[in-house]
Amino acid sequence: MLKKLIITTTFIFIACSNPASSSVNLDESDWLINTDYVRQGCFSGKDCIPSLENPGKSSINGANLEFLDDNDLVVGVWNGKEYAAYPHSILDWHEIANESDYSISYCPLTGSALHFETSGEFGVSGMLYNSNLIMYDRKSDSYWPQMFLGSASGERQGDKLNLKPMLETTWKNWKSLFPNSKVVHSLTGYSRNYNAYPYGRYKTCNSKDCGDFIYFPISNLDDRLPAKERVLSIITQSKQKAFVISAIGSPRVINETIGGEKFAIVISGNDNIAMAFETNDNLSIQSWDMANGAIILKDSQDNRWNILGNSLSNGTNLDAANAFISYWFSQAAFYPNTEIAK
Repeated sequence: MLKKLIITTTFIFIACSNPASSSVNLDESDWLINTDYVRQGCFSGKDCIPSLENPGKSSINGANLEFLDDNDLVVGVWNGKEYAAYPHSILDWHEIANESDYSISYCPLTGSALHFETSGEFGVSGMLYNSNLIMYDRKSDSYWPQMFLGSASGERQGDKLNLKPMLETTWKNWKSLFPNSKVVHSLTGYSRNYNAYPYGRYKTCNSKDCGDFIYFPISNLDDRLPAKERVLSIITQSKQKAFVISAIGSPRVINETIGGEKFAIVISGNDNIAMAFETNDNLSIQSWDMANGAIILKDSQDNRWNILGNSLSNGTNLDAANAFISYWFSQAAFYPNTEIAK
């Protein structure tokens, strides 16, 4: 397995300097995206980066978590039975984790993570669109550009992903908020160095001074924000809006109508937290106490929820918005008309 890893990583850096060498010949009539910006990310094609299938987990103070630091980012979810965290440092090497009825998908090149319902396993296709992971499902062999939020080719073309709530924040914050959580550990069955980031300076390189700071061609380069500024973007049929996470320091709820739909956007740049719910209720913050692990949202009827939208009072959970966090360059490439919140 280590040999495959070295080949994959080396190819990515070769493609960085000569993206045309990784072009893919596709029949554009079979796709809902512009195939001019589809590239082959690694030589061996499907599953060149192996997904994890029902990965093993430890308690937060358990074994095989030596790779995790407090400032590392994790993708945290409520899976219907328990809280579970998927560290970026694991997902950087695997990109997809499949569970019994949901999947976690993370693309390190676009900084985008999703939590979505699934009835079948998803894998890494080996291709990218706008530098973003293209997943494939192993039941129908359909292709799903991650940030497209749907299938662009195959039997399921046009189907949409059903997103579920997730919290992307630091390991320190997640442990404080959900001390009984489980977390994916390093015994994945693959020989990987989860202490090391596999893409060199890519994550910290945020200007053209770094050279090729985006590995693969993208359809639209928008310089209104730095390329790798992390934004939370709301995606509706008629409108898209991005919220710069670092620009909103103190905890805040923004209740806003976007594209005719009502949302509650919860952001704290200081805590590296950004969430969005689709709800007709105006939400506010009842408690935001990171030291004691207490974030409570409420509405005018005193219904209360935790930061993942799980009810603390009336039994009705909040619905996840059609939204995700990503690097700005990828949001603007997929959705060129994105408005930036002021």
